[in-house]
Amino acid sequence: MKVLVTGAAGFIGYHVSKRLLERGDEVVGIDSVNSYYDPEIKEARLRLLEETSRKTNAGYHFIRGNLADKSVVDGCFAEHA
Repeated sequence: MKVLVTGAAGFIGYHVSKRLLERGDEVVGIDSVNSYYDPEIKEARLRLLEETSRKTNAGYHFIRGNLADKSVVDGCFAEHA
């Protein structure tokens, strides 16, 4: 199953994405990686998701963007729908 996870670099989004990848689902993650809290923590989580994707052979695609930007959302669905 292909799943879109918003806020993929955040605490909840990261853990949901990781579980989905471990289950073998394809994950499309989207996050603006803003500075609400330390962006380095978010970047580390994104690296861990890439690693999990490689280990499980599950597809993982990350889009750095804001859901409030219509062009980001349109591009996401055009590429991954």
